Amino acid sequence: MLSGRVVRFDEVRGYGFITPDNGGDDVFVHANTVDGDKWALAPGVPVEYESVENDRGPKALTVRVLGPAPAGERAVPARVAPGTTSTAGRGREAGQISGGADDEEGLCDVLSDRAFSTETTEALLTAVPDLTGAQIVAVRARMLALARRHGWVEG
Repeated sequence: MLSGRVVRFDEVRGYGFITPDNGGDDVFVHANTVDGDKWALAPGVPVEYESVENDRGPKALTVRVLGPAPAGERAVPARVAPGTTSTAGRGREAGQISGGADDEEGLCDVLSDRAFSTETTEALLTAVPDLTGAQIVAVRARMLALARRHGWVEG
């Protein structure tokens, strides 16, 4: 097993990156590979994991959270520079966007309309479970229009 710390994790999209303790490229981690509470992943959280190499770089498998983030660690928000895209570079997933000057890595998924709608629906149901179907459809449509205007979705 390898060890490292989560450097970035997006709860909405369910993925992030681990910096290995022994150095090297950051390792992609998806929430579905976490053994236990996937919501425990946050910047600074120590983890153990197995890693495989794929065409996009290293990817974590069988991730286990070892403890909480040290005091003072905070989330690093993803910032997106509208209209800028980059799929070059190791560890970047196809369709990701390069962000602003004060963003450490500047990566953000560009989702399909359908994937964005699914993510939005899940977020709305989790945050406000008593919304009606009509309310969810209306909010989702407005959010999709906003995402299209900013180039956050393809399709």
